[in-house]
Amino acid sequence: MEQGRERTRSFNTRQEAEQEKQHRLELMAEGYAQSEPFDLLPPHEKRDLYALHERARINGYELWDAVRQHEKALGQDRLQAITVREAVERCLVDKQGEGITPRSLQSLRSVLLRFAGRHGDRQFADITHAEVSAFVDGMNVGLRTRLGYLTDLRTLFSWGIQKGLAESNPVVAAMPGRATRRKIMLAKRERRKEQVLSVEDCRALLGWVREHDTGLLAYPVLCLFAGLRPEREAPGMDWADVTFAHITVDASIAKDGETRIIEPLAPNLVEWIKFIGSSCPSPLPLRNLKRRWERAREVVGHWPHDAMRHSYASYHFAMYRDVGLTAKNLGHPSPTLLRKDYNNAVTREQAKGFWSIAPGG
Repeated sequence: MEQGRERTRSFNTRQEAEQEKQHRLELMAEGYAQSEPFDLLPPHEKRDLYALHERARINGYELWDAVRQHEKALGQDRLQAITVREAVERCLVDKQGEGITPRSLQSLRSVLLRFAGRHGDRQFADITHAEVSAFVDGMNVGLRTRLGYLTDLRTLFSWGIQKGLAESNPVVAAMPGRATRRKIMLAKRERRKEQVLSVEDCRALLGWVREHDTGLLAYPVLCLFAGLRPEREAPGMDWADVTFAHITVDASIAKDGETRIIEPLAPNLVEWIKFIGSSCPSPLPLRNLKRRWERAREVVGHWPHDAMRHSYASYHFAMYRDVGLTAKNLGHPSPTLLRKDYNNAVTREQAKGFWSIAPGG
């Protein structure tokens, strides 16, 4: 263009004109390829973007802040509207269907129903970490119990996120800091020592069962020396899955729903398996377990919660010093937590005594 008029160029032949046309098309294509995406926008869109940028600058925020806030609002609009009370009811039904232990379900139900009593009519997706903190503050409980409450509430909101009922977990921000968690873990470790049966208690328990109720012997042996969970795994075991080389815990009875293999077996456990197999034609499944077991454990007197499994973990870790192996045999999700939990609960000398308990003496 020159002074508002378009310039033209003449060619002697049609072939020259076509060659020039092709050359200019190639230059134009190369120019587009090198251009920024912004340069390809039409003028009115460029003006709009500039106006938005200036508005954000004048009001003291970034455009991306506005975009993220809008996307968050869109996400909340897509969330299923549900009250806390309805969410708690659905979560408990799902957790029961997943097969968690009755004790764990009872603990979870207690905390969640209390929370629903406080915030039942609130929208589940609108709960904030401040409301979670206020709830546990109002319980007036110790640090360890507080952490347990928060863990159960975190389970609820993690479930809600998976179900599309919440965008984020408000409990995460309410969880105690590292120093507080360390204090709780140290207190828990001291408490763990009180939950471990002594070598003398274990010997007395097995001796009584062997003498007075031999058909029950598989239950304490598998819990003490293989670490099986006493509520579901040990009673639900198929004796065919108990061999001299390994023990298979089927997914149908495992807490996490995954099959695990316990190996290698300690020499005294192998002796107990041989003794049970020769003494009891069909050691599993067990009948009238609750009544028979309550009678048997009276020989010990005190009975801490989950005493046999805690004893296995403590004595196994103290003996073999292989946290990965102990965690694997227990079906424990975290070797790190297991090390913190069970380290120094018993001595190596005590562990030697535990793993020497055998049918012969």
